[in-house]
Amino acid sequence: MRLLARLVWMLIPVLAVTTHPAGRLSAAPANHVLATVNDAVITQRDLELEQAQIYAEMRLRNRPIEEKQIIALKKELIENLIDRELLFQRAQAKKLQIRNRWVERSLSELKAKIGDDDQYDTYLKIVRLDENQLKERLRKGLIVQRLLRREVVRQIKVSEAEMQAFFRQHPEFFVRQEQVRVRHILIETKNEPQDDLRGQALLRIQALQHMLYEGANFAALALEHSEDPSKTKGGDMGYLERDQMIPAFADVAFSLQRGEVSDIVQSHLGYHLIQMVDRIPASQMAYRNARDKIERTLRRNKEKQAADAYLARLRKRADIQLKIIFQQNTP
Repeated sequence: MRLLARLVWMLIPVLAVTTHPAGRLSAAPANHVLATVNDAVITQRDLELEQAQIYAEMRLRNRPIEEKQIIALKKELIENLIDRELLFQRAQAKKLQIRNRWVERSLSELKAKIGDDDQYDTYLKIVRLDENQLKERLRKGLIVQRLLRREVVRQIKVSEAEMQAFFRQHPEFFVRQEQVRVRHILIETKNEPQDDLRGQALLRIQALQHMLYEGANFAALALEHSEDPSKTKGGDMGYLERDQMIPAFADVAFSLQRGEVSDIVQSHLGYHLIQMVDRIPASQMAYRNARDKIERTLRRNKEKQAADAYLARLRKRADIQLKIIFQQNTP
C-alpha cells in the first residue's frame, strides 16, 4: 500500500458513480457526532463518505465488497478519520497551502476516472457535494500529502547495504516465475446466452481447429477469425505468468510443448485454441534486476513506521473524544 493510503485517500468520497443509490449505510442523522479531535468534529456524514469510497474503490479493482463488510469496518474507518483530521490540523498549524492549479489538476484526474460529464453530475448528486465542496476536499487531501512529504517522507533514506542485505536474507521474494508465450484464437460466447448461438460458436471453433489440422497458419487464422484484441498480432499474447491468465486457460497453456496446439478450451469468455510459442523457466533474479523493487519495499516499510510514530506523537498531544461505544468481540 502506498504511504498512508489508508489516511489520505485524497479525502474524496468516491471514484465511481456506481455506489449504492441512497448513499447511506446507516439510519443515523448525517450530523450525528461520532468523535471530536481538539475543536473539530467527525460526523456520521464523514463516515458515510468514507464507507462509500471503500465500496467504490473495491468495485474499481473488480473486487466487489458487500455493504455489511463495510459496516464491519466502522471502528477502523473512524480511527482513520481521526488520524486524517490530526494531520490536517498539523498542516494548518504549519500554515501549509496548495496552489489552485494543483487542485484543478487533481479534479481533472478525478473526472477522468469517473467518466463523462453525465457520470460526473451523477457522482456529485450521489455524494451530495457541489464542485466547490469537492475542490475543498481535494485541497485538504493535497495539503495533508504535502505535510507527509515534508515531515515524514523527506527524512527516509535507504542505503545500498540495507538493500543488499535484504536481497540475501529473502531470496524467495526474487524468483522470476515461469512464463509462457502463446498465441490464441477466441470465439466469444459471453454475450450469447442462448444455447443455439453458443452451439454456433462451438461449430466455428471446431472448423478452425480442423483447418489447423489441415496445415493452416495459426497466426493467419487468428488475424482473420479471433474475437480477442490480440488478433491484430496474430493472436500473440506475449510472455505471461500463470496468474495473469484465466485459470482454465493457464492450465492448458502451461501444459503444452513448444509449437503444440491445444484442443478446444472453454472459459467464461468463450472457446479458445492455444498455440505454445515459447517458455521461460522460473529463475532467481539477479540483484541488479531486483534492486529497484527492494528499494521501494524498504522505503515503503520505513515510511509506514515513521508515519505511525509521527501519528502517535500527534495523538499523544491531542484531545480526542469518541462519542460512540464499540462492542468488544467475544469468542
